[in-house]
Amino acid sequence: MVIRILLLVAGLAPALAWGLSPDALRTDAPSVYTVKKGDTLWDIAGKFLDSPWRWPELWDRNPYVSNPDLIYPGDRLRLFMVDGEPRLRRQKVERLSPEVESAPAQRLEAISTVDRSVVLPYIDRYGLFAPGADPKKTGGHLVAGSEERVMYSSGDRVYARLGEAADADSSHWYTFGEPQPIRDPESGERLGYLVEHTGLVEMEGPANEELFAGRITRTYAPVRRGNGLYPGAATAPKTRFLPKPAPAMEGRILRHVGDESMLGQGQMVVLNLGARNGLERGHVLQVRGEPRQVADPRTGEPTELPARRKGTVMVIQTSEQLSFALIMENTRPISRGDHLVSPQEG
Repeated sequence: MVIRILLLVAGLAPALAWGLSPDALRTDAPSVYTVKKGDTLWDIAGKFLDSPWRWPELWDRNPYVSNPDLIYPGDRLRLFMVDGEPRLRRQKVERLSPEVESAPAQRLEAISTVDRSVVLPYIDRYGLFAPGADPKKTGGHLVAGSEERVMYSSGDRVYARLGEAADADSSHWYTFGEPQPIRDPESGERLGYLVEHTGLVEMEGPANEELFAGRITRTYAPVRRGNGLYPGAATAPKTRFLPKPAPAMEGRILRHVGDESMLGQGQMVVLNLGARNGLERGHVLQVRGEPRQVADPRTGEPTELPARRKGTVMVIQTSEQLSFALIMENTRPISRGDHLVSPQEG
């Protein structure tokens, strides 16, 4: 009986994993595409599919090749059919960049899922904290600088007091102002905190028994005495992951990230969904507005129309109950409070 069940599951697996029909392809999808420097995975997926988040269904991944989803400039992507279903296969090429003959060969980097120049300024400037992690108590704070000033800038030497639970071995620390609590608009539950970074400090080591010494290496806003501190990554966050539809869930856009008043493609938003909801980097969600009420022209009775689709967002970073997501495309302005659903729900 167990063997029969296993055989049944094995027989169903291809249908579950590869349900893409030729109708999902763009009418102008190329039969062969050569990856260029500056391409993103999302853009390439959009050349073949009307719904780029269905890329995993199209991509013919080879389980015997490590990192089969990595694509490099110069790679050729060939579209073909298998049992009536479209597949995309990579033809590998030599990945050495012949810049200058006398210079050492430079190995090319795999393309990012999204444009790094769009994403990194947001991720570098803002951070998310879980609801139980008070940012003021997470790391430490700036006490003073080597110069008697209230505000400090890049290159200034500063002194910090780190909390007992802080990772004193971390060398890179973000400074931030007043944390912004974020609450669910319906339940009032605190979902976490948004912090806006004012700068980046490279910690050098203990200055005495109470303080650590460091130097400000980057500023985004005036760095002030009393600014909070928390450990940051020494390297840029990863922007390479596989776009995929989010599992069935419902959520809302809580707010935008930054100073923009109108929300559209290329801007970042905060979602009231996070890791506890099963959300991961690369998950794509559809944005919808509120359902509309109209009067039936014959009966006069109020009738509710389905919510209109506004666009799609892709999750870039998650915390426990919040996420940063990038607006990938929009047909109407996206607003705070807009609904989020899996794109598989139509």
